[in-house]
Amino acid sequence: MEKNKASILFIIFITSMFFIACVEDNDFTVPQNLGAEENLKLETIIDSIQNNQLELKSIKDLKSLYNSGNDPIKIVSDIIVKGYVISSDAKGNYFREFYMQDAAENPTAGIKIAINLTNSYNKFNFGREVYIRLKGLYIGEVNSGDGIITIGGKVSTTDVKEIQSVALNQMNTHFFRSKETAIIIPKEVSLAGLSASDIGTFITVKGVFFPSNLEGKTYVDPTEDFDTQRKIQTCQTVGYADLLLETSSFASFANKALPVGGGTINAVVSQDYNGHFLVLVLNSTEDVVMSEDRCVTRSESDFPIILLEENFDNLSGEIRITDWLNYREKGTKSWRSYSDTYAQSKAARVGSKSSGDASTITWLLTKGIDLDTTTAEFLSFETSNSFANGSNLEVLISTDWDGTESNISSATWSVLPAKIVSNGEGFKNWVHSTFVNLSNYTGTAFIAFRYAGSGNVYFDGTYELDNITIIAE
Repeated sequence: MEKNKASILFIIFITSMFFIACVEDNDFTVPQNLGAEENLKLETIIDSIQNNQLELKSIKDLKSLYNSGNDPIKIVSDIIVKGYVISSDAKGNYFREFYMQDAAENPTAGIKIAINLTNSYNKFNFGREVYIRLKGLYIGEVNSGDGIITIGGKVSTTDVKEIQSVALNQMNTHFFRSKETAIIIPKEVSLAGLSASDIGTFITVKGVFFPSNLEGKTYVDPTEDFDTQRKIQTCQTVGYADLLLETSSFASFANKALPVGGGTINAVVSQDYNGHFLVLVLNSTEDVVMSEDRCVTRSESDFPIILLEENFDNLSGEIRITDWLNYREKGTKSWRSYSDTYAQSKAARVGSKSSGDASTITWLLTKGIDLDTTTAEFLSFETSNSFANGSNLEVLISTDWDGTESNISSATWSVLPAKIVSNGEGFKNWVHSTFVNLSNYTGTAFIAFRYAGSGNVYFDGTYELDNITIIAE
């Protein structure tokens, strides 16, 4: 009897030592084989998609089903969404969630998945292709109104406008990993050009640095219990663009010092807890490489030629400026002059609140600007808002529009990487666009400020616009 007990104890000891060796320092090995059962289930799903028995829906189309702030939507159709995992909780900067995007390179959309699973990187490793069978799951927000559209398992018991995590027993029938772990190529972006459409995608920003007043600081402020936002900046040719890097106090690198040089950051685009502004979230500090010198920017005084200047001070009523166009594509609301009490000046304003219109799309288009007489040109302007509420303002450029209203929709319009005021910005504050480089454009260019909203309370925000200039040399 004693001999048998000793043998059992020896076996337990050896087994426990093997287990500890495997999981020491949380360095779990990602499983290379999924198992025959999981492979078989996925093959059945793919066959059903190919035979049109199941519908494969893109992440972008899936997200379009839900409007921020609305009640969660239960998926009743037998549809599938697939994507590539781009986040990792290995360093503690994510908790019971992962993000996936629609392509390993040049993604067009990404989405958050809330799951009741810690150390999810062992199962949903970075780059893993994942299929999710959505029937019975929900699309909504974990924190209502935060703008982060999420796949969840049920409606919250404390707030019917929010969803909760997919339970472990739900995952077995809804989540299917393929054998593929793709190489994720981060999409190169500018800080000023990021928008809500980038949420849930993996991006890279070059020439970035932490401001000098953060030297000696750590990723997380020791006085914060949860998240810390640290400003990051990058040089424009003129001036700077900035954004916030958000780090959880539970991240293993929370107390690591911020780098003092310049370089590159790879991160997932998300929003702060209240959904007021965009943030970048790291997987690990290995995605921060700042071993170079900080970039240097030029001054406004280096560009003395004024190609366009408009501050709306001499206007009233609907905006009417010679050779400009105030165009309503949909709805009844136009750009109008208004007096800003706090700024003590006039500006242009547009909003769809109380319009009663199902859709509002309104353009303010500048006169044509000749870009062939100068060597470098930069656009800037300022924006403010009265609760953006899901409505959208973007700035566009066209060099093939002929200046007529009838041909606006047929012209080629490109979105410029300008910083637009966020919903969370105080209504008294004006936000500078940064200086947008137009030097790659030639010929006659038209700038358009395009507003989109509706009478829906979640999409009826108001934007203000002022101090539009194009400087050149």
